[in-house]
Amino acid sequence: MKNIKTEKKDLYLVPFDFTRATEDALKYALNLTRIGGGDIIIAHVANTHDEAYDAEVKLVDKIKKLHDRDHTHVSYEVIIGDLFTDLDKIARLTHSTCIVMGTHGVSGFQKIFGSHAQKMVDHSSSPFILIQEGLDKDHIETIVMPFSFDRESIQVTKLATAIAEKYKATMHLVGFRHSDEWLLRDMKTNETIVKSHLEEHHIKHVTHVLPGVRSYEEELIEYANEVNADLIAASYFVKGFLSYYHSFLDTMMMNKYKIPVLTINAPEVMTLNSQFSFITT
Repeated sequence: MKNIKTEKKDLYLVPFDFTRATEDALKYALNLTRIGGGDIIIAHVANTHDEAYDAEVKLVDKIKKLHDRDHTHVSYEVIIGDLFTDLDKIARLTHSTCIVMGTHGVSGFQKIFGSHAQKMVDHSSSPFILIQEGLDKDHIETIVMPFSFDRESIQVTKLATAIAEKYKATMHLVGFRHSDEWLLRDMKTNETIVKSHLEEHHIKHVTHVLPGVRSYEEELIEYANEVNADLIAASYFVKGFLSYYHSFLDTMMMNKYKIPVLTINAPEVMTLNSQFSFITT
């Protein structure tokens, strides 16, 4: 195995299975390092020793073929195991800043039981940037962040702020419309907390109220497209059994404009054992 870099800078972990979706994720991660610096680990989880050997040969060749400005910043890791349980272990052991993962879409039973990508987030305490196959973006200038009355919904704030700060991006805060005055009050409280954090870090930001004619998800995605969003920052959390079947994260992740999604498992972030701090309410 190639030695993993230990310098204290951004480290992007890219799960890689040699498909177009993961190729696009690697391309996206490379663009991030070109703009803001950092390193990349390409991770392949194999089922057998033979598969691991073949993957290692291919990855060595792939890194050699990268542009001169890139290949010295890229290393790899090949392990035998299970992607769902072992990817987060690699991320924690390497102190990766973020997992940049390509997605193949949601179809069939995945629409009912949740996408593979959603399950990956559910099994992890690491931040994710989820990339749809065919994405062609090389910058981060506008970030749209939806939030609601739930305190879990704003746990992605610090991650989004760090990215906005690094890439000098503008944050667009979009609250969830609700007729219940108590829930609306809680949402306004969350908005105040988020704004305070953004102002503390000198992040340019705006707030937007959706018209409420269609569903929140539909209007949110259309708004993100209208402002040419480069990233949607949305916390992942499940409350109740039905939430699992109608995952907000899946809806955002599979948006028709292929806008990447920054997310993190909010309940994991809010535990004392998490390596990521959270926003208090």
